[in-house]
Amino acid sequence: MIKRLLACVSAGLHLFLMIFSAMFLQSCGSGVSPTAVQCAGDTLRMHHSTLLQMVDCDSFTVVEVKNPWQGGLLNRYLLVAADEPLPCNMPQGTLLRTPLKRTLLFSSVHASLVEELGCFESIKGVCDAEYVISARVKAAVCAGAVADCGRSHDVDVERVASLLPDAVFVLPFENGGYGKLEKLKYPIVECAEYMETSPLAAAEWVRFYGRLFGKAAEADSLFAAVCERCENLSTLVEGCDSRPTLMCELKSHTAWYVPAGQSTMGRMYSAAGADYLFADKAGSGSRPLSLETVLARASDADFWLLKYNSPCKKSRASLLEEFSGYAHFRPFKEGNIYACNTGEKALFEETAFRPDLLLAELIAIFHPSLMGGYKLKYYEKMQ
Repeated sequence: MIKRLLACVSAGLHLFLMIFSAMFLQSCGSGVSPTAVQCAGDTLRMHHSTLLQMVDCDSFTVVEVKNPWQGGLLNRYLLVAADEPLPCNMPQGTLLRTPLKRTLLFSSVHASLVEELGCFESIKGVCDAEYVISARVKAAVCAGAVADCGRSHDVDVERVASLLPDAVFVLPFENGGYGKLEKLKYPIVECAEYMETSPLAAAEWVRFYGRLFGKAAEADSLFAAVCERCENLSTLVEGCDSRPTLMCELKSHTAWYVPAGQSTMGRMYSAAGADYLFADKAGSGSRPLSLETVLARASDADFWLLKYNSPCKKSRASLLEEFSGYAHFRPFKEGNIYACNTGEKALFEETAFRPDLLLAELIAIFHPSLMGGYKLKYYEKMQ
């Protein structure tokens, strides 16, 4: 309709509408039309992701992100090369001029990916800097080359505004907004890959992010290599005669949160050749269980994997100080606990888009004979 109107208006009105459209598209993109994109282009085949759809049109790329909680559309992004004029036939959505040059990243996971894509210089700000593991990012923050924009739930909007970011990468939550950040009107990229239901589905988002930074070929190649290595690693455990039983994580207050069976971690445990004892718990996130439920099912488990974030290394003795009930579990009695201190090890940063790294680590724990010579990088046996 707009294209038909532009054909018949004067040159002055044509210019006004073009400027208005550009300003509108550069808004945060909320309220985009839920209708499917109709443009002449090639739909890229998504191999694992269920939340992404990407269509390469003649002069722009459309990326749609499905709402993982309520269905429908979470957001639509319109990727246009920065050195090209704005096309006249784009649908409604969030405009992103590529390659991105000035980004604010709420998660160190995405900082690690941008660094791996060779675009570190585009990182101008981060949130929750105290939780960053990457030595390069921490050094840049200390030197003032990358701004510390405060906590992700209480962002320093004045500092954000001073950065003039061309995109802000955030983690979306169900029915959640972005508060003061939305008023700044910078394009918001909603990073919902953590809601995918398999490690490779989450990893496939690298293809979207690669296109944002002008690294489409590199991102596609990286994802293909990750898929191939995951397949090769999974083949290793297919012929195993036994699958050790597995419990995981720690009690938190009155509940014990464990990954649901269809979560990325639940699926990862299975792919690594373990019999995950809570694989029947529905959902793709974490499930709170009572101590009695965990004890009844996992007291005789073969392995216990747990993650924690602490300036001090945990031990079996320190676990008992936290909760004496841990002593009832067989892995505790036999010393078969493997722990990862995420405050020191870059488990989340390095494996979110490289599940092959985590899969190799887990196979080395559950089936060490299959990974001869492998040295654990993230987990270590708790003393």
